[in-house]
Amino acid sequence: MSVTLKINPKQFKQLTDYYSAQLVNPVPYSEFRAKAGSVTITGYTSGKVLFQGNGAESEAAKWSEIGAESPSKSKSTNKDNLSELPNGFVNWTIIGNDEVGNGSYFGALTVVSCYLPKDKQALIKELGVKDSKELSDPQIRELAWQIKETIPYHLTVCSPIDYNRGVGKLNANGIKVSLHNFTIQQLIKKLSKEQLNELEGVLIDQFTPEANYRKYLKNEDSPYTEKLYFVKKGESHHLAVACASIIARDAFLESLETLGKPYGVTLPSGAGVNIDQFAARLIKQAGVEVLDKTAKKHFKNTQKALKIAKMN
Repeated sequence: MSVTLKINPKQFKQLTDYYSAQLVNPVPYSEFRAKAGSVTITGYTSGKVLFQGNGAESEAAKWSEIGAESPSKSKSTNKDNLSELPNGFVNWTIIGNDEVGNGSYFGALTVVSCYLPKDKQALIKELGVKDSKELSDPQIRELAWQIKETIPYHLTVCSPIDYNRGVGKLNANGIKVSLHNFTIQQLIKKLSKEQLNELEGVLIDQFTPEANYRKYLKNEDSPYTEKLYFVKKGESHHLAVACASIIARDAFLESLETLGKPYGVTLPSGAGVNIDQFAARLIKQAGVEVLDKTAKKHFKNTQKALKIAKMN
């Protein structure tokens, strides 16, 4: 169960203060993230607050009383979660796609395709696969290798060097479309004829409107266009996307470690003020060229970090 509230800045501060003793690692575009029992509360920069987990509705109800808009349950009838998926899609044999690292200044952009047949869904559930936002980083690391041993997948890691080169030719969405298309194609090459015959669709965790995706797809030399479906919060619609998200998150975390190792650090995720400060210290330690190898340079963090580095 998940519930979303849209609240004003004063109420947002009330929530932030209330959960200050229960804070956990934030996610991209969030102001805070906290854990209250089995409920995860994430406050986003947009002013929306997402309550996830068992008891989400009752936890969110506390804040409805202070004048927040009525909770919107995350079901297929929710506007933000509206999908055109066919009935019974959750049980289909599909390829699920997701990417991680798009909202983080440091680290790679990782894209994963996972093929999940009907007869493996029970096992995947048994492993504990679910929405990656409800899993800790250690749980992600543990689950990723188990998923890799269980179902076919393909992982594409776009390093900051490659990403920065790509930005000169495409915008961020264009790069992601290209990576998703490539990753799907690479996974399909790994599948047997029998597996391909059983494939009923490809679900992409939606990061841009379908029309936009297909527009960028026309620029690809070998576009994959068959049985494509798009939906926001894809992890809640099919376990294949949840599997892809977990493997992608694991690879992203590994990139933060690997890319930071030459400088004696693990790079932080996110794009907040703390990232500006960290980047400034890294620039002073290794020179401005360090950003070519570790960061997505078109983010505003670059100019902010350069300014801080010059001031100190």
